[in-house]
Amino acid sequence: MADNNSEQEKTEEPTQRRLEEAREEGNVDVSTEISSVMLLVVALFTIIGTGGYIYGRVRSLFITFFLSLGTPVGNQESARSYLESAAMYGFEIMLPLLIGLIITALIVNLVQTKGAFSFKAMEPKASNLNPVEGMKNIFSMKGLVELAKGFSKLIIVGFIVYYTIHSNINRFVAFAVMPIEYSLGQSGYYILIFLTKILIALFVLSIGDAAYQKYQYKKDLKMTKKEVEDERKETEGDPHIKNKRKEMGMGFRQKRLDHAVLESDVVVTNPTHYAIALQYDPDQNNAPIVMAKGQRLRALKIKELASDLDVPIVENKPVAQALYASAEVDEYIPEELYRAVAEILAYVYKLKNKHNI
Repeated sequence: MADNNSEQEKTEEPTQRRLEEAREEGNVDVSTEISSVMLLVVALFTIIGTGGYIYGRVRSLFITFFLSLGTPVGNQESARSYLESAAMYGFEIMLPLLIGLIITALIVNLVQTKGAFSFKAMEPKASNLNPVEGMKNIFSMKGLVELAKGFSKLIIVGFIVYYTIHSNINRFVAFAVMPIEYSLGQSGYYILIFLTKILIALFVLSIGDAAYQKYQYKKDLKMTKKEVEDERKETEGDPHIKNKRKEMGMGFRQKRLDHAVLESDVVVTNPTHYAIALQYDPDQNNAPIVMAKGQRLRALKIKELASDLDVPIVENKPVAQALYASAEVDEYIPEELYRAVAEILAYVYKLKNKHNI
């Protein structure tokens, strides 16, 4: 029972295949806090950078409508014209901000997901509509962490606002008796301080969230020992079947080696380090062909087969070394070795003729 439980516990790190499958399904580690902070930063800098343009469009909007206050809306066409003008001004005011936010959202998500995109993540799931599963998610560790993050942001923002107001209370009180232009200008300055401090705090929080999301992502994808074993069997094959195939392959290679040595006319040796089996049929081939070659243990095996099959063995160290280095199996020997091999074959044919007599 204990072994069965240990097999079901997700103690193993996710394999590369598991990570790739999760990525294909759109399941990647993404920190929404980083996205939110980056969007706020870009929004702030966009407003600061395009403040003059935005002010100009807002000013034009107010001038247009204030000058038209005394003009009654006599028909539907006039009303439509007012609405179109208002919509156009609103679009022009928001356009820089919208462009900045859209580009930022795309870049941040591309960086975090490393370009991963999947329609599977957008497919409707029945579990998302299950209220029981929803309650489980709310009271799960993930839900508690999200709740803690929400409270942390509220506490951080509240503390920054309180500290800033408390430390500048005399200035804020003075706004009540100051000219409106001065009050508005100073208010903008303090609002900028508020936002800067809040963004710095949220940025620090987002770094912690990114580290947590990465940890949670790997934890969620952890596998049981059985899952790892099943995946290994699926990708590499069952070890028992794999060993059986290996044995069969060795048997086939052995049969091919037997056949190659049997069809050879001579085996040239070093004598123990190299062995090269050669065949020469002047009616079919222009030069001798290498039927098999080997080094050390394989060389000894070729020599044993040659002895068992009565294939002549000739010891010639320089020729054996040159053949092993420059000739490949099932190919003609190099031209520079024609003369040396021809002498060996002539010697072999001479021995065969003596035996035949």
